[in-house]
Amino acid sequence: MKRLLSCVCTLLTLLPALLQPASANSAPTHWEGSPGSEVLAVEENCPISVTQEDLSFHITESIDYSLNAGVTAVYQMENPTEEPQNIQMAFSLEESVYSFDPSTVHITAAGAALPFQLVWDGVSPDYRPQSFDPDQMGTLYTVTLAQPPEGAESSLTLSAPSGPLLVTFDGINSYSGEEDGTCTLGTQQGATVWVHALNGTLDYTVEGDYTVDTEELPFTQHFRAYLEAKYGDRFVGYLDCLTALKYHQLEEEWANTPVVMAEWLENRDSSDLPLQFLYNVDFPAQSTVEVAVSYQTRSDGVRKGTADWQHTFTYLLSPARHWASFGALDVTVDGRESGYPYVLSSSLPLEKQEDGIYTAHTDGLPAEDLTFTLYSAPELSLYDKITSTLNFNPSVFLFLLVLLAPVLLILGLILAVVIVSIVLWRRRRR
Repeated sequence: MKRLLSCVCTLLTLLPALLQPASANSAPTHWEGSPGSEVLAVEENCPISVTQEDLSFHITESIDYSLNAGVTAVYQMENPTEEPQNIQMAFSLEESVYSFDPSTVHITAAGAALPFQLVWDGVSPDYRPQSFDPDQMGTLYTVTLAQPPEGAESSLTLSAPSGPLLVTFDGINSYSGEEDGTCTLGTQQGATVWVHALNGTLDYTVEGDYTVDTEELPFTQHFRAYLEAKYGDRFVGYLDCLTALKYHQLEEEWANTPVVMAEWLENRDSSDLPLQFLYNVDFPAQSTVEVAVSYQTRSDGVRKGTADWQHTFTYLLSPARHWASFGALDVTVDGRESGYPYVLSSSLPLEKQEDGIYTAHTDGLPAEDLTFTLYSAPELSLYDKITSTLNFNPSVFLFLLVLLAPVLLILGLILAVVIVSIVLWRRRRR
């Protein structure tokens, strides 16, 4: 999971190519161009300085193959000019729609809570699709497939359409598609299929009993209703940001095929995407303002050639070089409640304190971004090092051992019989 802090003058939209961690993520920026076609450019000579950053990780257990971490970054930021400054700041990381919860994000300036926007994968919350009009009227077909006889299957076939279709469903067991866009959906227990046709027409055939209802409505009305039902509880107040991302993903899918299953968009939710928190901070003339950002993230867990999992966290420091100056950095890592309390490796010299917490201090901005790896033991054992060198997985070894145990037992018995026979034969010769 990665983050940056940057200075932004105006937000209209963000472009995905400029949000990659190795490129434009690392600069204060402003927008150039006309609405709908802006280009993100580097903002030179941002006057704000970071005099101190206190960065803390409070790491706890998780139910999956990663650890949870509460991350808090507290900045002392100085405006040395004689003019008040209103700065739009961008705090960036990589998260998945599936695991991210906006309610865990808290941003303050001088102790006061700040509102913020979410920008997923470089797509501005007010993004307008380029290849279709979301306000265009279309026809929503609601097809209800009755439960077929036992052992049979009901199916709905959507013939190659003349315009784009979005398909959502409940109860479908299978679907298949042809190169021309023809798609067949099947069910063994009955299902409901919603098909929104942007051009208003749908050519379809059904095997089995069914009913169909139609309704004329704008595409955005149907799409937002689907998103609210799917994500509404978690993204309350941020559904516009998610809608913009899903519009962009839908455009990418429709560029490849005219029939898109909403499930395909949902399947993207588990992949990490660049994510930005965007918020504005007022800096009075010749003032220092404390800005704090806290959020929940997770580790990258790896178990390759070791007896236990290794958990790595990443935090981008390099973007801070684009502020006017950077003072000191203090890092605190508390993994005592995680089951992985030991720092196995780190890009900064994290030192263990008596209470088990690791700390580091640097004057000036470190040359490298912060990465550190946690483990359940203070260091890799000889066993870990051997299995790691051999690229050996202990779990696979145990599985093979259990699987081959009967064979090994039989071979052992045969070997024992052979040895006993040889011993008896030699005694007889004597």
